[in-house]
Amino acid sequence: MPDSETISILTGKLIIGTLLFVRVMGFIAAGPFFRSLTIPNKVKILLALLLAFSITTAFWQEQPVIDFHLWYMVLLVLKELMVGLSIGFVANAVFWGARVAGGLIDFDLGFFTAAVFNIDEGSPTILGDFQEMVVLMLFLILNGHHFLIEGIYASVRAVPITTFAFTDSSVQMFVKMATTVFIVGVKMAAPVIVAIFLTNLALALLARVAPQTNIFMLSFQLKIAVGLLILFAASPMIVMVAKYALQGFENDIMKFIMTLNPGRV
Repeated sequence: MPDSETISILTGKLIIGTLLFVRVMGFIAAGPFFRSLTIPNKVKILLALLLAFSITTAFWQEQPVIDFHLWYMVLLVLKELMVGLSIGFVANAVFWGARVAGGLIDFDLGFFTAAVFNIDEGSPTILGDFQEMVVLMLFLILNGHHFLIEGIYASVRAVPITTFAFTDSSVQMFVKMATTVFIVGVKMAAPVIVAIFLTNLALALLARVAPQTNIFMLSFQLKIAVGLLILFAASPMIVMVAKYALQGFENDIMKFIMTLNPGRV
């Protein structure tokens, strides 16, 4: 029979491991790549269990002693879930920027018209999905998923289980993330937006020169053709913008993790 000291140690490990499992699950639910619906939920839970077990084995001695009290544990579970969700939320900035770029292009090309016929679809964005897939491909090539796992490990040491606060620096990081989403979106969509603007200008001049031409019907095919042509011609530039943005997001995630601990800001 194990003695009381052994039982106390095992109980402490179980509590810490459970709380870290909640943090990892929150991160997987919100983080890029891992949150994909194509990954079965059972695989996500298994991955979270493996990561939580590994993190607990490595860092449980550095975590504070936690007494088991029901309401205290509920608060800690909510806090750990918030930490994981916050880290995953910030890591999505570049991916959301890609979707914004696709949405801007879809709006110019008229692909958003599908929402008129199917209002239950929400905000469909055909090219947004395409742009996000391009960013995801670069993300995997640059081993971004490895860095996200390293970020979870770093968060355990930077933000212990009993420590958490949204500081002014955290709010500033969220504002910076929103700015990044807008900037990345505009940069990735800029070639097509400029091309469509020039196309509309040319069609307006044509309408003045040849009023008998049905410009309205002509604009649909012409704008789609020009937009897709410019999109594929500007693909190298779009890839470079996405690559540059992904190289900077690693530092942003680590800075955000540090802001969650007021004692380290």
